[in-house]
Amino acid sequence: MTLFFLILAFSLSTPEPLLEAEDTIARGATAMYTISLEDGLDYWILLNFEDRMDLDIIIASDEMNYDEFIQLPYFEDFMYARAFAIAEGATEGTEDLVLTAPYTGTAYIIIHDIGETGGEYHLRLF
Repeated sequence: MTLFFLILAFSLSTPEPLLEAEDTIARGATAMYTISLEDGLDYWILLNFEDRMDLDIIIASDEMNYDEFIQLPYFEDFMYARAFAIAEGATEGTEDLVLTAPYTGTAYIIIHDIGETGGEYHLRLF
């Protein structure tokens, strides 16, 4: 009975994500999501995927030119966005990072399949 209450308390204390996406990325591809930030707020970003995969994630500022980004081929688009990064997770395995918003406005979550395996991922922003 105590276990039930612990599980219930945990599920009630976990907030709903501001953004949640379960998707598939092609081998070597880049995916992008647009978010709105509020200056000074902390955002927790989690990117989970299979062990055999290696995905990198950056949060690019609104200074990035979307039209230029979208015209670039895979990997070049990621490197271009990286020049505007306000947060970055480039570790092996699951990405878990906190971003304190430096401004109020649009930002871009950029995910790249650096391991060139493709596969399914689960992105959450709290």
